Amino acid sequence: MIKRIYNPEEKQAYLIIAHKDDLVFNTLLKMLDHSKNDIFIHMDIKNNQYDEENVEDHIKNASLYHVERTSVTWGGESQINAELLLLEKATSIGKYQHYHLISGADLPIKTQEQIQSFFESNADKEFLRFENDRFEYADRVRYYHLLQDKVGRSHNIFLQGIEKVIVSLQKFFHIHRNKDIIFQKGTNWFSITDEFARYVVSMKPWIKETFKYTYCCDEVFMQTLIINSPFVNNLYHKEFDNSPYAIMRLIDWTRGKPYIFLVLDYDELCESEMMFARKFDSVVDKEIIKKIYNTFS
Repeated sequence: MIKRIYNPEEKQAYLIIAHKDDLVFNTLLKMLDHSKNDIFIHMDIKNNQYDEENVEDHIKNASLYHVERTSVTWGGESQINAELLLLEKATSIGKYQHYHLISGADLPIKTQEQIQSFFESNADKEFLRFENDRFEYADRVRYYHLLQDKVGRSHNIFLQGIEKVIVSLQKFFHIHRNKDIIFQKGTNWFSITDEFARYVVSMKPWIKETFKYTYCCDEVFMQTLIINSPFVNNLYHKEFDNSPYAIMRLIDWTRGKPYIFLVLDYDELCESEMMFARKFDSVVDKEIIKKIYNTFS
């Protein structure tokens, strides 16, 4: 087992993948603006109204960094690339206790002091969630999804049709790439240690080669890396049962895709043992965002 000793001088690194500069995103930044945090932002380049300097001017206590802005497409390898850009930037800046990947639609549901205390007491733990102990999504990695970064969640019937034909032809000819790798799937959001973060960055060439032209493998590559390494012994939650405790994030897939929290969920959010929750949407409900800020800031 890889052990590490808690260092009170180490900060937390927050890696944010966002595409909207809205009330949720700005509330998230205000709630993370703490001297023991550094914040790293990947804002989708498709947001041409985003002003980096304006955002930086509003951060008073944390250090804030932007990474190269790229176009991120749902289900494409571009999502993995955005995560790698964030990890590369953060590991080049310093050594952090944990690196927390969150989205611009997330909010903390504990105070910064509570969050820091929790992760300080689990300084050597990796927070990654696994769905189950067998990989049931082989099509994601077995075939070449050549157009996924163009198709995304769009309703372009022409591109969708071509993508289906490409995959069908591979099935017909029994194409099977990545035969010798043990894959695993879970949630893409994570909190990982400095040691594992640097290991992930060191594996960038392998990640690029293995997950090029794959489908929704932002939910696969990190889990696959850790189960094939000694870091698997440091998982905070060792069961592969899709438990929220594995990543300490409240995400509800039973009421939505995922569910957007409302003001009527305030008590549930406050009573949760999780550190973060997703997701929130100011168009759907502004009041819950304001209440979370007022409660946990």
